[in-house]
Amino acid sequence: MNESILKKFFMIQRLQFQILHKELEKHGIHPGQPPMLMIVAKHEGVTQNRIAEELNVKPATVAIMLRRMERAGLIRREQDENDRRLQRVYLTEKGKLYCDFLKQHSQSMETVIMKGFTDSEKEQLESFLSRIIANLENRLRGEANG
Repeated sequence: MNESILKKFFMIQRLQFQILHKELEKHGIHPGQPPMLMIVAKHEGVTQNRIAEELNVKPATVAIMLRRMERAGLIRREQDENDRRLQRVYLTEKGKLYCDFLKQHSQSMETVIMKGFTDSEKEQLESFLSRIIANLENRLRGEANG
């Protein structure tokens, strides 16, 4: 094996990001926005702190991104009716359209990535990737011996 598996994972990630970035630029979407859009789509009315937790970033970083997304017309923020200190985040119609675009892009990327693989090979790859994820999660929790 000439290249390590980690290097191949890095190359896959970088190439996929470059393809996504080109598509996002065409639609005026900032590269950091898709994960945030998808969280808001999944949890309409989510708080800024919950978004920060999900993305593992500081709430101040989320605040900056939300301001940019609000100016772009992708989200709207409303004060919580029961706790005036909280702001709830919702997608606008434009934000929902962008989420639909991101889902379609994700599906087309998977088609590109899996081109030429048999169903059996796809199942095997998915199984291997699931095991890698489990190994990494165990390591993160300190359950694995490095």
